[in-house]
Parts: sequence; structure tokens; C-alpha cells
Amino acid sequence: MDTLIFGGLLATLIAMYRESPRTVVLGAWWLVLGAVVLLMAHHVAGGPALPLSH
Repeated sequence: MDTLIFGGLLATLIAMYRESPRTVVLGAWWLVLGAVVLLMAHHVAGGPALPLSH
């Protein structure tokens, strides 16, 4: 999960460094953000249940 997030951020940084059009950089940023949200939702929902009531 971390590899995908850091890879996406690196791709966005490279797009910024190469002075790509603004739409490419923003598109990459939103794509990474969407991936982070989906991966975190999967991670949180798939984790072990916490015993909240004893």
C-alpha cells in the first residue's frame, strides 16, 4: 500500500519537475488522492474488529 502511494507521489513530483501542463499534474494528484482514500477505506474496513464492548 505504501509503495503505491509513494509511487504516485513520485510520479506527480516528476510531472511537476518536467513542467508538465497543469491539468496533468492536477490529474495525477487527484488520482493519487483517490487511490489513497480507496486503499485506506479497504485497510480500515478489512482490519481486525476492535472489541468496543466488554
